[in-house]
Amino acid sequence: MNKSTLIPFLRENLEILFVGLNPATGSSSKGHYFSVNQALWNQLYDSGLITQRIDKSEADLTVFGSTSINRSNWSYGITDLLPEIAESDSRIIKPSDADCERLKNDIVKYEPEAVILLHGKVLCSFLGYIDADIPESNSGKMGKLIKGCDSMFFNIAFPHGNAISSDLKIARYREVVDYLKKG
Repeated sequence: MNKSTLIPFLRENLEILFVGLNPATGSSSKGHYFSVNQALWNQLYDSGLITQRIDKSEADLTVFGSTSINRSNWSYGITDLLPEIAESDSRIIKPSDADCERLKNDIVKYEPEAVILLHGKVLCSFLGYIDADIPESNSGKMGKLIKGCDSMFFNIAFPHGNAISSDLKIARYREVVDYLKKG
């Protein structure tokens, strides 16, 4: 495991906060989130969360660092349960209670309208920590899970490397769009 070079895109007034497990080694070495595989960016476009296709190489700067191609100029951010570790093998990542507490504090502090948990280990570790029921992967809307915080939580499977189809992930992203449009 290496130290990550990526800095989370966290700030106030986010419509969506994406939460991964940790930066991949390749993304960290390239200096950009999700810069190894195009899947996330294609899914965001196909769901309507971004308005144009974008290349993975620096997509994070546009999607998380500005609002120029985000639906309705919504503001998106990203962080990880373990933002300081760059590793591509999630089997060796061991989230601690301190990692979960930091994430919970960030969510309470910034109170994004929607929080998307993107990895099964994030789902199990974080929901176990806050004593919430753990649904099956890619189940979508889970509710407001932190007392005193109005953020709505969604469970969407990691963009690639699993048996869940892109179409099913896109359908869950569309649920997020529908939720935010009503707000």
